[in-house]
Amino acid sequence: MTRHAVIIQHIAVETLGGNFTGVLRDAGFELTTVPLYEGVPDFAAFNAPDLSEVDLIVSLGGPMSANDNYPALVQEMAYLRAAATGDLGSVPPTPVVGICLGAQLLSRALGGAVAPTGGYQFGLRKIDVTAAGAADPAFSQIKILLVPTLHGEQFTVPPNATLLAQGTMLRRDGGYVRFPMAFRYGVSYGFQFEPQLTLDELRVWNRELAGDYSLMGDRFDPTEEAARNLREFEGLAPHHEAQMARMLTALLNNAGLV
Repeated sequence: MTRHAVIIQHIAVETLGGNFTGVLRDAGFELTTVPLYEGVPDFAAFNAPDLSEVDLIVSLGGPMSANDNYPALVQEMAYLRAAATGDLGSVPPTPVVGICLGAQLLSRALGGAVAPTGGYQFGLRKIDVTAAGAADPAFSQIKILLVPTLHGEQFTVPPNATLLAQGTMLRRDGGYVRFPMAFRYGVSYGFQFEPQLTLDELRVWNRELAGDYSLMGDRFDPTEEAARNLREFEGLAPHHEAQMARMLTALLNNAGLV
């Protein structure tokens, strides 16, 4: 049986990646990419398949804020809410995987909030998994608790959702902020890290998004951070890809899609 997955892409360099693409295709999914970034500078249109034709949605990261309220982002949030809750004829709910900006949009769509952290992360960071996260059928597949990050904003856990993991960031003012890193709402998940990332994609990010390292603040040297991030992820990437593939497979299984 053919399944259909919609991949919402907010910037050209942040893709589903070969790892997640392989998992979905091996599970019999056809993939439809919605290149929302082609609507710059006003992001006026969000054109995605009707939810009656969709079995899974993956909303990826991007440079804009979930609070920007571009028309396309507002439309996307309505789409994600309808999918995750089963509103507007999407019955039963359609699983949503929100990643970075996608997770922030999913949080807002479900009644949560998004705000600046006061800092920026671009590199591997430890996550603190909650008891609910350790027991979750999908999230519990994550055994190595170092995950790649790329973000400067944070989401709150929306009403009726479950906190799965938290993280800590050094702010530019020298203080620390603690915030949610993952939540589950029904069969949908929001991740404030990059489970889909592969080493090949990080190499592209280091070239195309090099300026983001400077957003971490004066305590970090952008050139050193870029080199360290790539060096550390080179060693972790095979293990990261393997456990995230298991996590995505378990998520699909839990949603009845495999």
